Amino acid sequence: MNIKISSILFAGLFLTSFAFTQSVSAEEVPGWIKNNAAWWAEGTIDDTAFLQGIQFLIKEGIMTIPPTETASSSESKEVPGWIKNNAAWWAEGTIDDTAFLQGIQFLIKEGIVSVE
Repeated sequence: MNIKISSILFAGLFLTSFAFTQSVSAEEVPGWIKNNAAWWAEGTIDDTAFLQGIQFLIKEGIMTIPPTETASSSESKEVPGWIKNNAAWWAEGTIDDTAFLQGIQFLIKEGIVSVE
């Protein structure tokens, strides 16, 4: 039984490391990111966890967002409800990668997600 668990863990780590080395553009976003968007839209993960995940993906070059000027305001802002709707629609395939990434770009522009 330990061999099966080890094999499953190894396969999971391999697939995760492979996914994290792939760079994407607005036309190509890995399917596993859609799972996170669906969980966020359903409330399984909170705003902070989702936004930190998006921030990591951008910083590591896994998701490429066009250059976006960030608002100068330092006040804390909440994620608009329409962004969460977009995440749900994107996860279901109702909207495309470009439409979803435009919402992420909005979050950067508004200073809700910071990418340095």
